[in-house]
Amino acid sequence: MFLRKIEYFEFPDTIGHWSIKDLNLVKINLLAGKNASGKTRTLDVIDNIRTIILKGIPAIYPHTGRYYAEFTDISDIYQYTLELSSNRIANEELVINNNTMLERKESGIGKIFATKENKMIDFQIPDTRPVLFSRQDTIQYPYLQKMFDWAENLRVYNFGGYLGKDKGLSIYVKDTSVIPTPNSEDVVWFFKQALKQFGDTFEKIILEKMRILGYNLTKLWANPYVSPYNGRALLVLCTMEEHREDLLFQTQMSQGMFRALSLLIQITYNIMSNLSSTILIDDIGEGLDFERSTKLINLLIELAENNDNIQLIMSTNDRYVMNKVPFKYWQLINRKGGECNVYNYQNSKEIFDEFKFTGLNNFDFLATDFINSKQEQK
Repeated sequence: MFLRKIEYFEFPDTIGHWSIKDLNLVKINLLAGKNASGKTRTLDVIDNIRTIILKGIPAIYPHTGRYYAEFTDISDIYQYTLELSSNRIANEELVINNNTMLERKESGIGKIFATKENKMIDFQIPDTRPVLFSRQDTIQYPYLQKMFDWAENLRVYNFGGYLGKDKGLSIYVKDTSVIPTPNSEDVVWFFKQALKQFGDTFEKIILEKMRILGYNLTKLWANPYVSPYNGRALLVLCTMEEHREDLLFQTQMSQGMFRALSLLIQITYNIMSNLSSTILIDDIGEGLDFERSTKLINLLIELAENNDNIQLIMSTNDRYVMNKVPFKYWQLINRKGGECNVYNYQNSKEIFDEFKFTGLNNFDFLATDFINSKQEQK
């Protein structure tokens, strides 16, 4: 199951009113836009939808607004709506293939389709709790399991952050399954799990991908490391570079090198585990030089194109990244005040094609404000 469309709308009485509408997603997406256009916030909205499904009302952003998400699973279309008013749920609805499966209004009273009874049944739950969060029951509500699976397999990576560089795995943890819901900081967990499941093949694949980026590594393993700050014994990633015999612990790697290594380990693990994953990457290319940034983008796009189970949603401010990613993957966010409009190859093909004839590079499509100039001519 993948995301097909999202909208988010904060009601006008909300301080800092903000909205994004008609973000129609495809398999590979690059959120592009000027600084403060709403790229990171859009990724946060998607992550909030995951939180709503797994944990309830999200902890960030004003809690007075409307979420709308469309999911696609082969031939099935899921349309989910959640409206919040002062941290309370005013409306919640799920429609699958034009059939209403869930509807509830204020006070927590509503109806949901029960598969075993083959009918809509009444329910009442607190108006602070989404129904999805309360109904993980594969007998009565098997159709919801696909949404739970999507939420559990959503992966969020802030490429401008540490991605686990400052975090290891306790050396005393023998069973790595003790981390039930790993996140992007748990790269050592992913690496240990991958070795357990796929053996040396996994290490060879990661080393080859790192060589493509220009990092010539000969070995990769998890090695004990004692923190000089608190004396804790941790397992951390360790490697050796070609023509050098010194160990290189993850704490000693350049930030750009470790970000690329961490990202490739985690995404490759998802692919080899046959997990259907929507992958969010904020600030892709941050901390890498032009050549390595370009190669990483090529590698990620290739991985997504060649694997049916991966949906890729990236954001960037990097002109080199924008120049490398074809327009067919662009989602250009154009913010005016608190309203974000999205232009892509599906809804603005003529404008994108017209720009190609200028001979300028992709980044200039943004820098010259080409979209707004064309809108003004209409």
